[in-house]
Amino acid sequence: MVGIVGIITTSVIMRRFFNAPLHVTEDMVGLMLSAMLFLALPLVTLRAEHVRVSIVADALQSRIPRLLRIAAMLVGVLFFGWILLESIPWFEFAWKRNLKSETARVLLYPWMAALPLSVAVTWVIFAGRLLGLLAPERPHAPEELQ
Repeated sequence: MVGIVGIITTSVIMRRFFNAPLHVTEDMVGLMLSAMLFLALPLVTLRAEHVRVSIVADALQSRIPRLLRIAAMLVGVLFFGWILLESIPWFEFAWKRNLKSETARVLLYPWMAALPLSVAVTWVIFAGRLLGLLAPERPHAPEELQ
């Protein structure tokens, strides 16, 4: 976040006072934001701080809590496994061709590595919870998050 704010501030100052904005601003800020969002996914998953649609979960929680938790973990394992399998060829494509951004000519594959990396770690978290290697997810009550 500090890097994004620093690049944008520098670009604005250079544009305003020197009429010479940084040409890498848009590319770098977009890549940094994307990487930051993907790399936050495992941490949010581990802490169980992601957005929840709780209407169904709350209705079923009292009846079948264990089954519901296992089903949720299975969905997570399947989804993140599938995304991981899809993201590897996508990353390899950029790696083999040394793809660069259109404007600033920044190499893309180091930034694109954030997706398979974060999805793999998130998959490990779901699989670890499913196998009992990690503590079960404890969602926070809304009043705890304030």
